[in-house]
Order: sequence, then C-alpha cells, then structure tokens
Amino acid sequence: MSKLLIKGGHIITPTEQRITDLLVDGNRIAAIGPCSEAQTIEVDARDCYVTPGLFDIQVNGGPGCDFWAELNWESIGSFSQSLLSSGVTSILPTLITGDMARLKSNRDFLKEQLGLPGKRSSEEKPLVRMPGIHFEGPCLSPKKPGVHPVQHLKPLEKEVLQELVDENTKLITMACELDPDGNCVRYLAEKNVAVSLGHSNATFEEAQQAFAQGVKIMTHTFNALPPLHHREPGAVGAALLDKNVHCCVIPDGLHVAPPMVQLLLQMKGIEHTVLVTDIAAIGTSQGGLVGSSLVLDDGVRNIVKWQIASFAEAVRMASYNPACLLGLSDLIGNITPGAFADIVIWDRKTLQIKNVIFDGKILNREPARALVV
Repeated sequence: MSKLLIKGGHIITPTEQRITDLLVDGNRIAAIGPCSEAQTIEVDARDCYVTPGLFDIQVNGGPGCDFWAELNWESIGSFSQSLLSSGVTSILPTLITGDMARLKSNRDFLKEQLGLPGKRSSEEKPLVRMPGIHFEGPCLSPKKPGVHPVQHLKPLEKEVLQELVDENTKLITMACELDPDGNCVRYLAEKNVAVSLGHSNATFEEAQQAFAQGVKIMTHTFNALPPLHHREPGAVGAALLDKNVHCCVIPDGLHVAPPMVQLLLQMKGIEHTVLVTDIAAIGTSQGGLVGSSLVLDDGVRNIVKWQIASFAEAVRMASYNPACLLGLSDLIGNITPGAFADIVIWDRKTLQIKNVIFDGKILNREPARALVV
C-alpha cells in the first residue's frame, strides 16, 4: 500500500506547532518531521494548517438523519459523508430521552458500527468513527427538560441504568442531584462510563457534591441549567470554580452569547473546555433551541472570529480535549505516531477546509498527485 506524505503544512498538535511533513502509513500516522519516503502519494499542505480530525461528543443527528427516531444505515451514511467533509471524523451518536424500548432498539442498532476501527456503509463510502454512545437522559430533572419529553423521564436509579447502559456506552448526561449519595455515579465509574451533569436543577452545593463524587463534565454549559446568579451561583457556578470539571459549550452564537463563551474560557482555560454542537435533525428553528444546526468546523471558526481563542486552541477544544475525556487521545483527536490518520487540512487565510484524510484515505476534496521520490 502506498504511503501518504502531507508536505510542508503548519502542523498543530496539543504540544507544538511547526511547519514540517507528516507521513501516513496505512490508516495510522507514522511520523512527524522532514520526510523523503519513496513511493508516496503527496498532499501539498503548504500555506495550510494540518490538524487532527474533529471529535463531536454530542450529535443528535442532522439533515436526513435523526438519532432520536427509527434508524437506518442509508441516512446515517449520508450524514457521515457531510460530517467528514466538514472535518468531523469522530462522533458520539447521542440518544436523548424517549421510550425505553426505542432507546434500547437504537442502541442495539448502532452496535454494528460502534468502535474505533474505520467502518464503511458501502465499498466506497466510509462512516464517521463512532467510539460509543452518549445517552442524554432519561434521568434528567423535570424542572430542566428542554426538549426532552417529560413523560419519558426516569428516576436516577441503578436499575434504570442497568437496563440502558452497556459496554458501548461512553458518556451519560444526567441530573446528578437526583443521586445524592453518588451510588449511580460509582456504578457508572465501574462500567467506565463518563458522567456529565446536565439538564439539571442542581444548587451550587448539590453540584459541588456531584463533582466531589466523580462527575467531571458539564453538558452544554449555561443551557438547560439554572442561570448564573449573584446570590445563587448554581451548578454553573460550581463548574466554573472546580478545576477538575470540563465544560462543554455550543459555540453557535445562539445557544450561548459570545461574551459568555469568553467568560467560560477565561474561567476554565482552554484545557478544560470542550466544543460541541448538539446538532439535531430539527436544529434551530425560528430562534428556538431544539438542538443546533451547527457543524463543528463552523464552531471552530466562530471561536476565532469572535477573537476568543486562537485557531490552534479552538481545534484543541474540538478534538484533543474530548478525546482525552474519554481516554482516546492516543488514537483520535491527536496528531501523534500511532494515532488513526484522521487529518484535516485548512487554508491558513480563510480557515476553510481544503482536504480531509480519514482512516488514511483522501476524501477527494482536492486531488492529490502521485510523487515518486
């Protein structure tokens, strides 16, 4: 198999930035640095940023694909193509509150394609990586349901989690104040499931208690949570002050105003902030918040446009940080030898995507040219 040589790009990793080459062998990153490998296919990345593929851990669906509804591979395959063309190479399909039979049916349907190895919906079309499932609900506060149907909310009890959670569950959003003793948090920790506080009416003290019990993430910070108030800081205040908590945020300018995103970053720092889209088949409609219509590459550009963080910092929050949260940063969301070759090439001036390489294969945004060195 020919190797890919990504030549002369401005490579961004979590620890450094430099203009150099990147060698891909098969579906893995082989080396970073000047390279003169023979029999390679060269991708010209001069005047371009070279970054890891983006990783969105809150994806409810998109145009023509609805993870809330009955699933089929045709719609998921088409949705995957649109995500990959936008530089999103990994997602957690997110199943929101609903009838338990439907939740389990969709969970079981997705099992066929869950996991890190690249899967394909057909001979020609790859599917975006899906390392596991994010359950957003059903153990949420009836006081902060958002669009989650209240008739399907469940108490936060171990028996409910045992019915729903399996080895493919990577993340669960829940109202942790419904589990004051932390029994459910401990159960999920034993199952290697990350817990995120969200759709919660927790007080400052209740959130502090949940974080002390092991909850380390907040779902779409500021949304479906008590507002930050000068006398009642609530769960958001607790998350902002806890150095161990990672805050997810939707950077579309609608769910959260840009100055509030800036406040979040100043409080949490780049290392403890994660960009998500909460993209849904319905999306934002007439100003309403029913999921979003945002794709993660636009979120990265928004952060830069709002002058809140640098491009490298925005990419980190949309790739490396979520991968770290789930213990996957050696394989995805990173440019490092041994990681999957999921790579995005961006024009340095416009920040538009010029090329996407997924699982070591060029996705034909721009033609590569064969080069024999």
